[in-house]
Amino acid sequence: MHIEFLLEEPSAEAALNILLPKLLPPDATWNCYPHRGKTDLLQRLPGRLKTYTHQFPHQPELRVVILMDADTDCRQRKVELEKVVADAGLPTKTTALPGQPFRIITRLAIQELEAWFLGDRTAIQTAYPRVRPQHFSGLPHDPDTIADTWGTLWRVLQEGGYYKAGKAKVEWAETIAPHLDPKQNRSVSFQYFCQGLALL
Repeated sequence: MHIEFLLEEPSAEAALNILLPKLLPPDATWNCYPHRGKTDLLQRLPGRLKTYTHQFPHQPELRVVILMDADTDCRQRKVELEKVVADAGLPTKTTALPGQPFRIITRLAIQELEAWFLGDRTAIQTAYPRVRPQHFSGLPHDPDTIADTWGTLWRVLQEGGYYKAGKAKVEWAETIAPHLDPKQNRSVSFQYFCQGLALL
């Protein structure tokens, strides 16, 4: 199986290149294609999907995963993604009829990719040892319910004495992702992402 990941931004690529060996079969291969934000991804997506309609008949092992931040409205984002794929005439896991094969899944990081990191506080503390349990005080059990996950992660790291001058999303991904335990992660959207991969 070969999977192509269409991603919103480079930090997702940095995280997935570390996480995917833990989540995929040993013989699976993948490529990540990050974009310059949500608008860039959505603008390029119809053209990419048109290419896949020609590739799928000749490449039976090819699969596609589209991953985007939900931001403030996960239902709207999911509908938006599914419509773009449907307009290309391709079924996804969501739209496929019973028994109909699908080779594309759409997934959201809710609200943002940083929720996946906040879903494993031990991983954050391992990557950044000055972060203490009290720095997570007041945060909900499910990080997907945090409205500003990158801002929250930045605050936690700042309270631990890191990144006083500014955020570094790709560096966070490269530093925290190696320590994430997929089975223990509290982010529901991360677990949903993992389940989707298992169905491809």
